[in-house]
Amino acid sequence: MKVIIYSVPTINGLIAKKDESDYSFISNKAWEFYLKTLKEVRVFIMGRRTYEISLKTGAFPYDCLNVVMTRTKFSNNWGERVIFTDQNPKKLLQFLEKKGFKKVIVTGGHLSASFMKEKLVDEIWIDLMPRLFTNGINLFEGENFEAKLKLLKVQKFSSDIVHLRYAVAKYF
Repeated sequence: MKVIIYSVPTINGLIAKKDESDYSFISNKAWEFYLKTLKEVRVFIMGRRTYEISLKTGAFPYDCLNVVMTRTKFSNNWGERVIFTDQNPKKLLQFLEKKGFKKVIVTGGHLSASFMKEKLVDEIWIDLMPRLFTNGINLFEGENFEAKLKLLKVQKFSSDIVHLRYAVAKYF
């Protein structure tokens, strides 16, 4: 199972403002590419906060299998397109692999950090937005880990937006 963290941070690595109310820093081009990628990969793993924000913005459910990792009980109004689970990352990946999935996308500061801490991530994809703000949520939030990365790809989306792909070369 290939695990990809995919995020759209600012230059200084923030994925959202602290109050999570404004995502206007994400360009339409980056958003379109992100949605296309989710559809191709077929599984999107998110945490409760990403789910709630996506629900508010009308983006949820995405055009793939939506897996929400949470301890909170939510009613599922979307049938088989959505799974709510409190399984740990390893067990969830085993479950998805048994269902025939080969790749997953993970997003969210806390969730990405927990997958990194468990040494489950193969690649990190970043659409770097040309913005700065200082009060926000980090790309990796709340866990301690260390990893060495190897640059795989640089793709220019526009005059000021870059898509980066890194392999996780080694965990420490």
